[in-house]
This record gives sequence, structure tokens and C-alpha cells, in this order.
Amino acid sequence: MKKFLASLMLIAMIAAMFCGCVASADDTITIGISMPTFAEERWTMDQDAMTAHCDELGVKYVTACAEGDSNKQKDQVSTMIMQGIDALIIAPNDGNAAAAIVEECKAEGIYVISYDRMVTGTSDLDMYITFDSWYQGQLQGKYIVDNLQAKYGEVKGNIVILHGDPGDSCAPLYYGGAYEQIQPYVESGAINVISDNDCIGWDPSQATKHVENAMSIADAQGIVIDAVLSPNDGLASGAIAALGDDLAKETFITGMDAEVAALQRILAGTQSMTVFGDSREMGKVAVDVALEFVKNGSYATDKTAEGTDADGNVIDVPAVLVECEYVDKDNVNIVYESGYHTEEEVLG
Repeated sequence: MKKFLASLMLIAMIAAMFCGCVASADDTITIGISMPTFAEERWTMDQDAMTAHCDELGVKYVTACAEGDSNKQKDQVSTMIMQGIDALIIAPNDGNAAAAIVEECKAEGIYVISYDRMVTGTSDLDMYITFDSWYQGQLQGKYIVDNLQAKYGEVKGNIVILHGDPGDSCAPLYYGGAYEQIQPYVESGAINVISDNDCIGWDPSQATKHVENAMSIADAQGIVIDAVLSPNDGLASGAIAALGDDLAKETFITGMDAEVAALQRILAGTQSMTVFGDSREMGKVAVDVALEFVKNGSYATDKTAEGTDADGNVIDVPAVLVECEYVDKDNVNIVYESGYHTEEEVLG
């Protein structure tokens, strides 16, 4: 009888050990999630998608939002390191300033995934995950070119160019992709660029100021603004605030992120389009990539993106690029069908 009980206890111990390994396969892994701001709704949605995916996988996580402050982001990640994170997913408030965060993580053996915005000034990134930023810009530039063609029967007109924050590595890619479409017409003189300005901190009030200045120039020259190349929905809202609804309806205004307010403006006719990429899917991919690094020390990809090392030299950073598409009043239903926003949210 004693032998039988001992055997049962041994079997129970082995079963408990085995079941524990299976049930808690990922519960010892902790991922840090560092967002730059929640001023734009897409960052909240991204973080929510990441944390929900972690919950599904039984992965621990800690989160923080820098609220537009690079020093605060660095302090927050330092706290995450003390909390024992195994990998960090970071959307940097400022790409170059975040290089110090990467160095601190790597000194502790922590994997770092740069999310949507590239951390620059370091060769220690493990992965960069983003939408194809150049292609996003191409969609915006082509939209303006195509609509000027439809308006005038040829590509011509007067445009205002807004850039994102110069500290965001994606900003020059958005612009590069868009300007690639516009450049031939600028060089031929068919398209006149009234003004061309950065918007520090992606601040919509900066867009308002720049467009107001462009309106003064246009008035002095007796011309109209035909289009505003805006790299995201927040800046588009600032441009529209300057123009007013009536003028905005006569102007081709681009955007990006498919925010609820942007979709409402598109349906009202004040914003022309937005670039839609499902950031929820990108958030899930980021978590999966982080886990793969923690478990296996690598993640297979054949894509790269252009970054810079500490000396400013251009380097190739391993990358995962997520697909996107444009949305205007004719195909806004694709956002509803994806579940990214519901029709009720947009229409009220």
C-alpha cells in the first residue's frame, strides 16, 4: 500500500510539474510598452491592442506614456528595467533622444523593438515595426496629383506642404514618398508650392499657423490654395481650422491614421482622405516579435529600413512592414468592415 501511495505521489508531482510548464509557458516573460503620447487616439488603440494580445497569450506587461516628453520616456523605461522587463516595445517621442534608452536596455540584455517610429543614432535595435512610411506618403502625394488632374483636366495648382515633427524618423519618409509623386510637376512649374514647413511635436496649432501664413501669401498673390499635403489627421485638423469649413471643402487635404474625427470630416467634405493601416494588427505583431526574441533570440525577416548609427552613418535595420491603404468618402466602409471603428462611432 505504501509503495502504491508513493507511486501516486510521484505521478502527481510529475503531472504538476508538467502542467505547470504548459499552463505558464509565457507568464515569466514581461514586455515593456512605451508610448510617446495619447494626444492622438491611434496610440491608445495601439497600446490597447498590445495589452489585449498579451492577456490572450498569458504574457505580463508594464506600460507607460511619455506625454510628449523625451526625458520622461527615458525615466519611465528605466523604471521598467528595474521591474524586470525582458523586451521593450517603444514608439519614441524623439527618435534620436531614444538612442540612450536602447543603450540602457541592451546593457541589461533586454530586446528592443522600435514601434512605428524609428529610434535613430544607434545600431543596437533588434527590430523596427511600422507601416511602409514611404508608401503612405506616396498614397497622399498621388491623391493630390490625381485630384488636381480631375479638377483642372491637367495636373496644376497651388499647394501647401506640412511636415511632421523633425524628431520623428517617419516624417521625412512620409514627405519623401509624397514629394516623389509631386516633384515632376513642381519642377515643371505646373504645381506651385506656396509654403513648406515642419510642425514641431505634430502639433495641430502649428499646422494652423503655417496654413494661415500660406493663406496670406495666396491672398497677396491673388491665387487659391488647391491642396494641403498633411502627413496625419491631427495636422489636417489644424489646416482645416485655418481654412474654415467652406474653403476646406474646396481644398484637397490629406491625412493619416483614420481617426474617428478624420472620418467624420471626410464624410462632411472638409478633409479629403486619410491613410488607413490597422494599427491593432501592428500592435499584435510587435508583441509576437518581442516574444520570439525572448524565446529564441532572433526573428526572421527579409525586410530592412534605413536607420543611423551613433556616428550618423546610414545602416539597415531589420524591419517588419505592415500594409496600408487610403480611405476617402467613397470607400470609408473598409474601416467599418475591419472593425477598427464602427459605423455608429463615426456617424454618432
